[in-house]
Amino acid sequence: MREHDLRCTAPRLAVLSVLVEADARGEHHLTAARIHERLVERRRDVDLTTVYRTVSTLVGVGVVHALAVDENVSTYGLAAQPHHHAVCTRCGAIIEVPAEQLSAALSQASQGTGFLLSDRAGLTLHGLCPGCRATAAD
Repeated sequence: MREHDLRCTAPRLAVLSVLVEADARGEHHLTAARIHERLVERRRDVDLTTVYRTVSTLVGVGVVHALAVDENVSTYGLAAQPHHHAVCTRCGAIIEVPAEQLSAALSQASQGTGFLLSDRAGLTLHGLCPGCRATAAD
C-alpha cells in the first residue's frame, strides 16, 4: 500500500488479509459482503460500509480488481498477476485466465477497432465451467 501512497490502516490491512487468505485457498474473488462476513468471524470491528470504501480505494490504485458478476454483484480479488475471467452462467464459478493466453485476442480487438486499450483492460468470458459442462452432458 505504501507503494501507492496509501496509509496502512487497520481496515485496509484486515480486508487485504481476508483477500490474501482466500486467494491462497483458491477463492480468488469475494463479494464485499463475504469479506465483511469473514471479518466478523475474526471478530474484526470493520463495518460493511468501510469494506466497500476500502475495496474501492484498493481497486483505484490497482492492488485489487473488481469483477461485475451481474448488475447487482461485484467480486474483488488481488491484482497481483494480470488475468481475465471466465464466469460460469450456471453456478457462478469464476476461473482466472492468465493474461498471456488472451493477449493475441486483445491485440486484434485493439487493431481492428483502433481503440487504445488500457493496461488494465480485461475480458470476462461467460459460459459453462468444467463441472457444469459434465453435468449438462449427463
